[in-house]
Amino acid sequence: MDDVPANLLALEGILEPLGQQLVSVRSGDEALKALLLDEYACVLMDVQMPGLDGLETAKLVRSRERTKHLPILFITALSRETAYITRGYETGAVDFLLKPVDPDILRAKVSVFVELYLRGEQLRQQALELAERRRVEDELLRAAELEQQLVGIVGHDIRSPLAAILTTASLQLAREALPEGQRKAFERVVRGGERIQRIVDQLLDFTRARLGGGIPVVPRPGDLNELCCKVADELRAARPDRAIVCEFTRDSLPGTWDLDRLAQVLANLLDNALKYSPGDSQVRIRTSEQGEHTVHVEVHNGGAPIPPHVRSTLFQPLRRGVDTDGRESLGLGLYIAHSIVEAHGGTLRVESTLEAGTTFFLCLPRQALGDARRLSACAEAARPESLTA
Repeated sequence: MDDVPANLLALEGILEPLGQQLVSVRSGDEALKALLLDEYACVLMDVQMPGLDGLETAKLVRSRERTKHLPILFITALSRETAYITRGYETGAVDFLLKPVDPDILRAKVSVFVELYLRGEQLRQQALELAERRRVEDELLRAAELEQQLVGIVGHDIRSPLAAILTTASLQLAREALPEGQRKAFERVVRGGERIQRIVDQLLDFTRARLGGGIPVVPRPGDLNELCCKVADELRAARPDRAIVCEFTRDSLPGTWDLDRLAQVLANLLDNALKYSPGDSQVRIRTSEQGEHTVHVEVHNGGAPIPPHVRSTLFQPLRRGVDTDGRESLGLGLYIAHSIVEAHGGTLRVESTLEAGTTFFLCLPRQALGDARRLSACAEAARPESLTA
């Protein structure tokens, strides 16, 4: 700040090599207005000016909360007056520069204040990032606590009365003399209750998977071919109009897996294959042995191909689909199936084309790992799309 244009030009020429934005003003009033509009590393101020002089302007700068720590360097020719200099320091000056100003000294002093300002900005940014990170962590913690509460609510407060409803309806259906109207009503109750039960189970599995520990599996010896036949028979009973063909390259495929969880995976894949394929077409499930340590399962249908934009998010949660009866699904089935396969140390992927139809490929280690963080033979051989599409 200087009221002489030539002095302002000289200062700008000296400070230009620093590569910083320079703002020149010719009065104390202009300086105060400029300080309201932007942030500055330091202020160079002439002491003697008409109107508000440098000392009065510095006092006003120091009186504002936003600028009370702003470094002020006075430029003056009055260095011989000790009282004047003392008053300048009292008003907030950090240094005095004597006219004529040495360019090298001026650049050196200003560069120090610029560096301090930039470091302070960096520290403030780091503090903001740290605060934001803590806020996100707190929100995630609260979300995890809410999910844990949801597990308790769904697991007990809904399941218990639902079980009582289903038991009562089943007992009524077991009566031989039940009037036809009442029988149909109780059948609707059972169907609705079973649908609620499936939704409850999916929400519980989804919450377990999201809590970080993954879906728990309890491996035990079993035959994968027998499991496939059992799941296929159950679906044939529910959909007698549809053909499900089992193809096995070996008579048996023994291994150690969580058979209940794998049945959940196979039922989901077969049910989807039935839903999204023509009613007069076959759905095939095929098993094979791949070396000593892995087995493969393929579930194929000849329906329309899965669109690429859907395929890219197929195993992500809450991607809502529509059943063939027009009802929206939760969009959790394939996410849960994928999580169960991962918990076994296996992989699940899909290929879908107009010519070949849609096939889900399931690879499982012969012995379930029980710890999905360990690499299995399936994970080592998996193609990149195994985890996403």
